[in-house]
Amino acid sequence: MSFDIVCVGCGVATLSTVLRLLKRVKDDRSSPAKTPPTVLIIDKAANIGNHILSGAVVDTETMADLLNLEEFSALPRFATVKEESFRFLTPGGSLRVPWVPPQMQAEGFPIVSLSAVTKYLAGLCEKAGAEIFGGFSAVELLRENGRITGVRIGDKCLDKNGEKRSNYEQGPDLLGRVVVLGEGACGFLTEKLIAQDKKAGPNPQTYAVGVKELIETPERKGRAGTIMHTFGYPLDTLTYGGGFVYCLSDTLTAVGMVTALDYRNPTLNPHDMFRHFKHHPAVLKFIAGGKVLEYGAKVLPEGGFNSVPELVADGAIIVGDAGGLCNSLRLKGVHLAVQSGISAGDTLYECWKNDDMSRSALMKYPERLQKSAAWQELRKIKNVRASFRYGSIPGMMAVGMCTFSGGLLPPGRMALEPDREAMKPLAAVKPCKLPPKAGQDESNLQLDKLSDVFFSKTHHEENQPCHLKIPDPEKCKVCIRKFGAPCTLFCPAQVYVLKDDKQGIHIDFSNCLHCKTCQIKDPLHNIEWTPPEGGGGPGYSRM
Repeated sequence: MSFDIVCVGCGVATLSTVLRLLKRVKDDRSSPAKTPPTVLIIDKAANIGNHILSGAVVDTETMADLLNLEEFSALPRFATVKEESFRFLTPGGSLRVPWVPPQMQAEGFPIVSLSAVTKYLAGLCEKAGAEIFGGFSAVELLRENGRITGVRIGDKCLDKNGEKRSNYEQGPDLLGRVVVLGEGACGFLTEKLIAQDKKAGPNPQTYAVGVKELIETPERKGRAGTIMHTFGYPLDTLTYGGGFVYCLSDTLTAVGMVTALDYRNPTLNPHDMFRHFKHHPAVLKFIAGGKVLEYGAKVLPEGGFNSVPELVADGAIIVGDAGGLCNSLRLKGVHLAVQSGISAGDTLYECWKNDDMSRSALMKYPERLQKSAAWQELRKIKNVRASFRYGSIPGMMAVGMCTFSGGLLPPGRMALEPDREAMKPLAAVKPCKLPPKAGQDESNLQLDKLSDVFFSKTHHEENQPCHLKIPDPEKCKVCIRKFGAPCTLFCPAQVYVLKDDKQGIHIDFSNCLHCKTCQIKDPLHNIEWTPPEGGGGPGYSRM
């Protein structure tokens, strides 16, 4: 099947690209007889929005550039931020930061479900003429004479041994003049493209894993629109990250913890850090007596300006989180995803109008993006994330320097290493503390991993090939001795379990949340995440 544009991943960046393109085509008065471009969007989730998770307090400046007034007014949202605080947590207390840099302030921004926003934007794209299909995993980039010409969809209905079942369906090839990769952070095809073309940024990408719950609480009148961001406890001073509490309504609260994956201690468990965070008095006052409605986890690209790869290949472009477009200081990426979509959509419109889909024509996309305010925002904090490798104090000093110097300081380019290389041997660290015992108001809040996974609505057909690969099982023995099987800890869904003989790892892929933490953090680089059969994975609806 052939199309003008084939898009992989139905997230905000992809949808912004397609919506901008089709709006520009519709408004074109100079080419009324020209056939509109055919656009196809595929997503591995069974339903659009099922794999979308974020905070999310959205900076709407770029969204207002994408949507008209009527569309913007109808954007699904919970509440508007009316009260915010930024706090440093200690084990038993908290200190409110008296001055917050302007770029980190969120008053007046809407609090949304990014899953719902994605469904809304998908509806606008379909209305504009795009075709959107869920349940299809793209497993290969197709090339002809070095140019990307489309994608191959994974086969369906193979059994766990890779044999064809009675209802086997071969995956089709989807051909496109341009392929838009909007797979999100650490995208399967995107990472292969970057590795093949060797056009990564000056620094390797660094990631964080975010763990989030949606909690129903007893009614607290007037709480809607209150948000809190935190740093410090429960993380140590050498681990970057923090937590957030967003009051979506008087009875609904989103709580999350973000842990940078360049942490040193192999006994650190991001889910345990999340449980410590929820137990803290400053957080518990928001959620005491509540119960979990939904759970999820995802990775965020945090390398910033110096980790953005080449965003254009011959026949393909990369948008949004897939290209590392995220502001780790603000904990925001939606506005950057929309801006990349606007820049990409404008470029594809020109390519369609001039009937020129060459690489040189596609290069107008990064040129446009680099002139935007969103890109300058990334440039101004280019060394902030790297500064936190040396601890909280150097990191906070870097935040102050970049704020008051407009990004000129810290100077130069501070290097980052791959996240997996930061982990120290088990013998060189002290074990992290175990999760707290549930208090009187926490009986439905202090959940273990498997209980939380239940609330993610994750489902995979179990009679299919395992999509998580351990290429060399012998390396597991080395990892267990040296690092203590960290995969059993860093995975937020208990996919990896130590075998009874403690000489290997059992994989329960049916729990997988598709966060890809395992591929990023495994210290021996011995885990490969591949796309499972389309339609599997989490079933987020309000995240």
